[in-house]
Amino acid sequence: MGRVKLKIKKLENSNGRQATYAKRKHGIMKKANELSILCDIDIILLMFSPTGKPSLCKGASSIEEVITKFAQLTPQERAKRKLESLEALKKTFKKLDHDVNIPEFLGTSSQTIEDLTSQSRVLQNHLSYVHKRLSFWTNPDKITSLEHLGQLESSLSESLNRIRSHKEHLGKQHLMSLECHSQFQNAMHVPFRMGAEQQLPTYFVGS
Repeated sequence: MGRVKLKIKKLENSNGRQATYAKRKHGIMKKANELSILCDIDIILLMFSPTGKPSLCKGASSIEEVITKFAQLTPQERAKRKLESLEALKKTFKKLDHDVNIPEFLGTSSQTIEDLTSQSRVLQNHLSYVHKRLSFWTNPDKITSLEHLGQLESSLSESLNRIRSHKEHLGKQHLMSLECHSQFQNAMHVPFRMGAEQQLPTYFVGS
C-alpha cells in the first residue's frame, strides 16, 4: 500500500498551528545548524511562532555579515537564485509526495529564468534606444535623417510651448501673490481710532 499524498495547506485551528510549530521547530533548526556546519555555509533562519515569538538560528557569520553579502548581489542574481531555490523546494516536496504549488504557495509568479532573461533583454534594447534618442538633443549633427530632424524640431516646438505656458502660469501666480500681500499691508494700516460720533459701550463707562 502506497503512502497517502498529503496536501500542504494552512491549518485552520489555531491550537493545531501552535502544536505543529512547537513539534517541528527544533527539528528544522537542528537541520539548519547541521547544514551550516557540514557544508561550511552562511545561514540565517528566522521563524515567528503563531503567537509572534521569534526563533533565530545562524551559522558562524553574524547577521550583519550575511545581509551585507546578500546586499552586494545584483537584482538579476537575486531573482535567479530565488527561482533556483523554488525549483529545489518543489522537487523536495515532490519526493515527499506533498502536493503543493510553490509559486502559488509563496505568492510568487511562475516566471522562469528564461522569461526573466528575455524581459531583461527587451528592457536593455529599449534603454539603448532611449539613450540614442537623447544623444540627438545634445548632438544634432549625428542625425542623418530628415525625418528624425523633423521629429526633433516638432518635439522642441512642443517643449517650448509647454515652457511658455508654464512661465505664464507662474507669472500669474506671482502677480496674485503680490496683490494679496499689498491688500494685506493696506488693511494693517487702517487707523483704529474711533470717530467722535462713536460711543463706548455702557459697560466700559465708570459708575
